[in-house]
Amino acid sequence: MGNTKKLAGALFRYISLTVFGLFILPVLYILEPFLRVRIGLMHTQRIGHLAANTEMFFRKLQINGKPPRTVYYLFGWDPANRQLFDMFLRLRLKGANFRESQWGTRFVSSWLPLLKKTRFWFPNRITAAEFHEYAHSKSVVRFTDDEDRKGLDGLAEMGIGPDDWFVCFHARDASYLRSWRPQHTEYWQKIGIDRQNCSIESYLKAADEITSRGGFAIRMGAVVEAPLPDTGNPRIIDYATKHRSDFMDIYLCSRCRFYLGSPSGIIHVPILFDRPVALANHLVFNHVPPHPNDLMIPRFLTTPDGERTVSFQEAQDQGFHMWSKRGQVTFGGQNMDLFEWRENDPDDILGVCQDMLDNLDGIEPPAEAKRLQTEYGRRYLNHMPGYELGGNVGARFALKHKHLIVPDEVSDIAV
Repeated sequence: MGNTKKLAGALFRYISLTVFGLFILPVLYILEPFLRVRIGLMHTQRIGHLAANTEMFFRKLQINGKPPRTVYYLFGWDPANRQLFDMFLRLRLKGANFRESQWGTRFVSSWLPLLKKTRFWFPNRITAAEFHEYAHSKSVVRFTDDEDRKGLDGLAEMGIGPDDWFVCFHARDASYLRSWRPQHTEYWQKIGIDRQNCSIESYLKAADEITSRGGFAIRMGAVVEAPLPDTGNPRIIDYATKHRSDFMDIYLCSRCRFYLGSPSGIIHVPILFDRPVALANHLVFNHVPPHPNDLMIPRFLTTPDGERTVSFQEAQDQGFHMWSKRGQVTFGGQNMDLFEWRENDPDDILGVCQDMLDNLDGIEPPAEAKRLQTEYGRRYLNHMPGYELGGNVGARFALKHKHLIVPDEVSDIAV
């Protein structure tokens, strides 16, 4: 049965590609002087790409305008989040056609070997360094009045009133990918994707801090390994295991005071709505989230034997980074096996949470922290054009771990 299915799929792709090359492609070339047709795919399978890639398409149109005589057709189906997908589908912009179609997606996918070699392919690609685009555009997706009422009802079910504020927090674990595509578990382990995972328990000090300042802390996650441990704090809510829905995933991310997370796709949803994010356990030291109010603290790097913590300067000097020759962030990176990643401890996560709360209350970091943030950008972020428009390393992290950021300054003092 399996071989028959594979054979049928191969035959479909061959016939579809042949029809495209012999009939559809010549028509597109004939139309080109009068109507420029661009064909692409929506990135629907993972919520991060559904949010970031699709949103960036509209933000770039805001800034640059739609090219004359151009029409886009982008197909997608089986979305990672139904609510977000529907919000994109209902956007109306002349010449931008987003279509939910299983067969449209299959046809375009089968055309890719030829389509990608032509001017008609629209890759809908992002670099993860669109600082300029975020700085000069606004979010395009909106909730309807009925959806807003539904969202308030969802908050009320969790004991959160319309005048209360809350922070979403999330730690990536292995359960989502393994439940989504269990057949790829061995491959993901081989490429080291599990190194992105971290402990939700390490975020609980920060959650307590949020509640002590009068907010609610809402634990996010579509599929999680385990419920939160009992904290005895009713303002820390395990939404992921008790209340979770596609709709509330998006609503909470759009209304939170800020989002405290780890490197996982859902972090792109609050970014989509221009909500501030504080990113702990960030994979690499040489990347920051896109908005100027955003913060991040990178994971620590150790030698493979775990005996020594490596400064970011040493790692950079040895070529350890995730910036590809195509000018985009990539998980494969360069020399990524030189060092091991170690999680941030709960006190560092608490620190970046306090930094964000202070920033939102108008409390500036100390002068030395601001200097270190500037130096951090100069040393480790300048490969990304426009990085000055993006986020910063956390102030408390910078002061505490100065020896990892500017090891030359620290060694000079020691001498």
